[in-house]
Amino acid sequence: MTQTISETIPGSLGAGDTAVGAPLHCGGPMTLRETSWHGTSYGMIEQPTGGFDVELVWACACGFQLSHEEPKDLALPLSPALRRVAAAAADLEDVRWHLDQVTDELETAVLEAADGGAAIVDIAEAAHLQPADVHQLASGGHLLGHVG
Repeated sequence: MTQTISETIPGSLGAGDTAVGAPLHCGGPMTLRETSWHGTSYGMIEQPTGGFDVELVWACACGFQLSHEEPKDLALPLSPALRRVAAAAADLEDVRWHLDQVTDELETAVLEAADGGAAIVDIAEAAHLQPADVHQLASGGHLLGHVG
């Protein structure tokens, strides 16, 4: 869940800041960073280098990023009940993102172990999986469908 330390001081934020107003993620303040990537409905595309502003984002050490500015069409202020709903939805999105990351890491580790000659039974035991799941992954499948 992303929270805010307190109100932002207008005009006081620049790249690298973790000052008052920084959102909290993973238990600590996020850092304001410049990025050469800009979000679109098609994913992330690189911005042209000349003549364009660099987007500022709040970034957590875990890789989570949050837009520096609130969307103009956001219906604020939210009632306390809707804030809890929004916070729970944000937590769920964060967990799904994290699950995707660790699932990819597990799949990579299993494949590297299999390529290195480890027995499927040993890999399955180390990964707390069934040997059939490891065999399926080694045959080009996936352990879990991506949740997000």
